Amino acid sequence: MRSSIIVVASLTFLLTCGISNSVIFKMTNVVCTSHNKSWVRVNLCRLKAISRSKVVFNFNATLLYPTSDIRVTYRLFKKESGYKPWLINVEIDSCRFLRKPYDFMGVMIYNFFRNFTNVNHTCPLSGDLIIKNMYLTTEPFKGLPWPSGDYLFAMNWKFFRKPQFDTNVSFQFIENLL
Repeated sequence: MRSSIIVVASLTFLLTCGISNSVIFKMTNVVCTSHNKSWVRVNLCRLKAISRSKVVFNFNATLLYPTSDIRVTYRLFKKESGYKPWLINVEIDSCRFLRKPYDFMGVMIYNFFRNFTNVNHTCPLSGDLIIKNMYLTTEPFKGLPWPSGDYLFAMNWKFFRKPQFDTNVSFQFIENLL
């Protein structure tokens, strides 16, 4: 009985405490690949170090034709002797999501780059897709236990169910508990 109370108290503490200020949460690598250059042209995909603990992401792609059927498969991998699938493997209909967000993890991910992008309207999407000076913050993780480590966030973008481009972002999350 006493050990179950300790376990419940420990879990309650972990789930209710916020992430401390001594956190390293930064992007370490980004790779963008276009599978169909006649439809999507990736003009810019790079990270820029602002300081030792802050890295910004800049992305610019041109959709050469309007598209009204966009599906995004996003997956999260954790690095442990190579990248291993970890927790998330979801495909969402982006046009439906932009009209009315319906996926919890999708909302959390969209909140990371919502203020840094011009993708703030519903489909059809065409022209330039821009993410400018995006950096990671711990705000979406408030109250969630998140293990320290290196991660890879992989997104596969499909237009009319055909792969068009991939965006792979590696990031590091280290919480100093002391």
